[in-house]
Amino acid sequence: MSTVPPIRREVLVDADPAVAFEVFTAGIGRWWPMEEHSVHGKGGAVAFEDGRLVERSADGEAVVWGTVTRWEPPAAVAFTWHPGRPAERASYVAVTFGAEGSQTLVRLEHTGWDAFDDPAAARAEYDHGWPLVLGRYQEHVGEAGDTWVALLHRPGPAAPAAPVGGSLFSDPRFGQHVAFLNRMHEAGYLVAAGPLTDAAGEGMTILRLPGAGQLGRRPGSRPRTTAASRAASSPSPSGRGRS
Repeated sequence: MSTVPPIRREVLVDADPAVAFEVFTAGIGRWWPMEEHSVHGKGGAVAFEDGRLVERSADGEAVVWGTVTRWEPPAAVAFTWHPGRPAERASYVAVTFGAEGSQTLVRLEHTGWDAFDDPAAARAEYDHGWPLVLGRYQEHVGEAGDTWVALLHRPGPAAPAAPVGGSLFSDPRFGQHVAFLNRMHEAGYLVAAGPLTDAAGEGMTILRLPGAGQLGRRPGSRPRTTAASRAASSPSPSGRGRS
């Protein structure tokens, strides 16, 4: 059992846990300090891809930083940590997201120092690096806004003609739309919904989704991936190229 204690760091961010989780996971490539803390340096990108944390250089070379071991949106994410190192020499990172009023307390714990040749030295380096990383994350959460969506509903080619003395709202299939609105309301996304008075059978729904860039992906889902190649060198949050 390691005698080197874990690193524990925490930051308070101006967002609810759902947004804080999305920014840390789906949005990691927008705030991680690649120039200071990566294998390939400036010009690369990092993302959670199919259960792994993968860095890609500007020319497409891939390096696996770790494998997800816990994925519980919006409460927690954890992963092995071996940027540029063999997977069997991984340490471990766990991040939790807890509501603190209108904000979220984000706690990070880094353990498993016995994976390094010099556990104490490795911990000392990361102890200087994680504050920078979490500081960048905290700043980005403060800048991240919500995604506003306006859905325009109008009768399609297969829609029945409005009955005499009635409307499209009397069609039995309109219940499916009502069920959708109820789901959005229960999730806290529904802002407004109703008919357009100047267009028969048309209506509009306004949704507010937590976090930026939500169109085209399901909140809490893992981004899609491609395969990653074996790494050649190892970064730490205190500098590139640690081996």
